[in-house]
Order: sequence, then C-alpha cells, then structure tokens
Amino acid sequence: MIRPIGYAVFVWPLAFPSFALASDAVDFAASLIGRPYVWGAEGPRTFDCSGLTQYVYREFGVELPRRAITQSSVGGRVARLQRGDLIFFSSGPGESTVTHVGIYEGAGVMIDASKRQGRVTRDNLNEPFWAERLLFARRLAGLAGGSRDGEPVVRTTRRIPDRRKTIARVLETVGDILIRRYGR
Repeated sequence: MIRPIGYAVFVWPLAFPSFALASDAVDFAASLIGRPYVWGAEGPRTFDCSGLTQYVYREFGVELPRRAITQSSVGGRVARLQRGDLIFFSSGPGESTVTHVGIYEGAGVMIDASKRQGRVTRDNLNEPFWAERLLFARRLAGLAGGSRDGEPVVRTTRRIPDRRKTIARVLETVGDILIRRYGR
C-alpha cells in the first residue's frame, strides 16, 4: 500500500503544468537533436526553427505563434540568458528583421533547427555566424525558472491533454517495472 502512494507522489507534479520547468523544455528539445530540417515543418519528425520552438513549448502547455518573427514579441526581453530562453537572429550581419529562433541550453549553446545544418542541432553562440546575427532573447512566462514578475504572460492551452499522455506513459512504465520486480 505504501509503494503506490510513493509513485503517486512521483507522478503528481506531472499532472500540474505550473510545475513545468524551462529546463524540462530544453531537455525535450535536446531529445529532438538530429531530426531533419524542412522549411515550414512543425514536427514531430521534421522541423524548421519556429516549428521546433512551437512544438517543444506546446508539450509544456505554452502556445507560441507559428513564425519566428511573431514569436519574437512573446515574453519579456532579457539581458542575461537563462536556460529555456528563446534567442532571435537576423538573416545577416547588421540586419534587424527576425528570421531565426533557437532555445538557449546554457553555457553559450542553443538548440535550433537550421537550414545551415540541415537538422536540429546544438550551435555555439560564440561562433561568428551566430554572434553577428544575434538580435535579442525573450523569456517565456508560465514556466518555473523561466519568467519574472511583470513579464507578459504567455497564453497557455492544451495543458491537460499533454499532461494526461505523459502521466499515462509514466504510470505504464512504473506498472511494468513493478510487475517485473514483484510479479503479478
């Protein structure tokens, strides 16, 4: 009887989207590394840059607009990058129109889907290609560790269905482990 309660405590945070961390979104994005880049693709098998960010954050109950330029107006601008921030770029040095977006992983690295690499990858922000095109970053409200008071709140939807799927997968896995360990 005690074991199921322990597992319920383990699963409980998954049921409540307010406990989602920006760090969780980054980890999820990292799991997509290697998937092909296709212009206009929204996942789950292929992505373009804004399709990747939209797909990743949707899994955590945050709805982003479809295009990078529109995503660039969501959340609050930040001076110091934190894990999970969206980073925006122009198509060339000295230009000011947003044409690319990535997710900051930390340590000067972002996860993005780019035509340049042809897939979802990690890119170093210190690389001259990215450094000369960097415009700004935004932090999404609504994720723990990824917002500050006073920032615009991101419209959230579809939280419960996504969480239910996650909970079902976790419970199924836990059940399989318990059956293997303790038998029927």
